[in-house]
Amino acid sequence: MATDINQYLSESIETHKMKHIQKEVDAFQAKADEVKSKLETHYGCNLYYVFRSGSFAKNTAINIKFDIDLVAPFKYESFDTLEAIYNDVYDFLVNEYKDGTYIRKQKVSIGLTFPIDKNGVIVKLDVVPGRELNKDDYPNTKNLNLYFNEDHWGYKKGSRQKTNIHAQIDHISGKSEERKVIRLLKIWKNTNHQDYKSFMLELFTIKAMASYSGDNNLWDKLKYVMTYIADNVTDESFRLIDPGNSNNNVLSSIDMNKRSMLSTTMRTIINAIDNDSNSVAIYFPINAKYQKQENRYGYKSGSSGPSYPPTSQRFGE
Repeated sequence: MATDINQYLSESIETHKMKHIQKEVDAFQAKADEVKSKLETHYGCNLYYVFRSGSFAKNTAINIKFDIDLVAPFKYESFDTLEAIYNDVYDFLVNEYKDGTYIRKQKVSIGLTFPIDKNGVIVKLDVVPGRELNKDDYPNTKNLNLYFNEDHWGYKKGSRQKTNIHAQIDHISGKSEERKVIRLLKIWKNTNHQDYKSFMLELFTIKAMASYSGDNNLWDKLKYVMTYIADNVTDESFRLIDPGNSNNNVLSSIDMNKRSMLSTTMRTIINAIDNDSNSVAIYFPINAKYQKQENRYGYKSGSSGPSYPPTSQRFGE
């Protein structure tokens, strides 16, 4: 029995929406508000207002893997160096949360994994410290420098990168059709254990859809974006510009072997679904936990509930 691809993709998006896990969302938001308040109280006039970024702010979160990002924009003269800001925020959070919270330094952020709460929810937050580029310019420009705590994305530990997270959020604002495709690519990424950056898939989707003029159905749009990725990701002259930094070509940090694999995978998915519509369930599975009608398509879906860190992780400091 053939699958209605557009109907299936729509249901996959629906079953991965955050509304199905409102208890978890409420717990995440409450903890984010708590951390935000603690940071703003502790750093006072050295800090501009803390704000949310990432998939929650962009409305592209899916319910099988998510966290909340908090950006802490510091004033230029608050600390001598960007590294000092990063380390001080880490030390503050370690001292503030001595209840078994797992706190770790990451690439540009500080990750917090809180103990399981009374409702069985494990909240994960990332705090991203940044500093304005020049004294008093953040309110007008929203530009920040981020500190690299690890060698990553072509940057050395101890280096910095200019970004504008508000510009990144604005870049997707009002793009409801693009968000559908982005959610589907994130479903593929997470259920098929791919480690490509969601931000790269997001930028590819927005850039591809800018030139889309086909039919108004989901599979045609998704296929167009995947074809666009396959055609361009291996082109050394192709630039995928970060809207938060015009000098940052997001593709430049991905080696050509990995880019070739992505191109091949995109074509493989397209060919598989075009040749057998039932293949859509392999790449963009419905989250069976929130499927309205069981076995509507005659087979079981391959996704499950939220992804949390294993309990065997080392906690506390």
